[in-house]
Amino acid sequence: MDARIQGLLSCVVKKKQASDTLYYTIKEGIATGLLPMGTRLREEELAEAFDVSRTPVREAMKKLELEQLIDSTSTNGSIVRVLTVDECLDTLEVLELVRASACNLLVGRIPRSLLMVLEQNTRKGEQCKDSFSQYENNAEFHDLLVRATGNNVLIRFSDQLAFIERMINNTILPVHFATDYAMHHLALVRAIVENDLEGVQRELQHSQEKVEGNMRRIAAAFLDTGAN
Repeated sequence: MDARIQGLLSCVVKKKQASDTLYYTIKEGIATGLLPMGTRLREEELAEAFDVSRTPVREAMKKLELEQLIDSTSTNGSIVRVLTVDECLDTLEVLELVRASACNLLVGRIPRSLLMVLEQNTRKGEQCKDSFSQYENNAEFHDLLVRATGNNVLIRFSDQLAFIERMINNTILPVHFATDYAMHHLALVRAIVENDLEGVQRELQHSQEKVEGNMRRIAAAFLDTGAN
């Protein structure tokens, strides 16, 4: 291969790697609250912090803007987008529907290879005491079920909504879990395996009620913030 072409390809690969690193780092910062909603993101500061040119910074920003995680203008640069109360409530409501759809698709045909993984998840959930580890355990449980469907549209949709749910949990209001939430996960898996439609719907109804409770807490939190 011509040395000039090889050098050009190497340069392109390095820029791509730098852009991807920036993208995932900033995205993680948004999800965890290290970059709170409303934070201004300046290209020159990011380029300096990551020791890269502005080109990979711009590429990372474009991807984040396409995913509606940041807002960019020609005059004020980019800021981490501030979620509205409607976006938060709609996300939790639709994500619950997506997760319920995954359970219904799996009734009577859950992969055997997944059963041990799900059981490990639920056993771990029984040991979780703090709200953060409970949230991560719960998110993993539902992610396993969604991916087990093999439905790529459902998986992609779930990933997008679950990211916003993570933002909500880490930056707006932590989700509350009952001490027996992992037991309900186990009951749901058993109902799916045993083709127990009534049992599946009973557990899904229980889950929906919990989500609706969290939605009311979030709505109240926004009202309190507005009042102050």
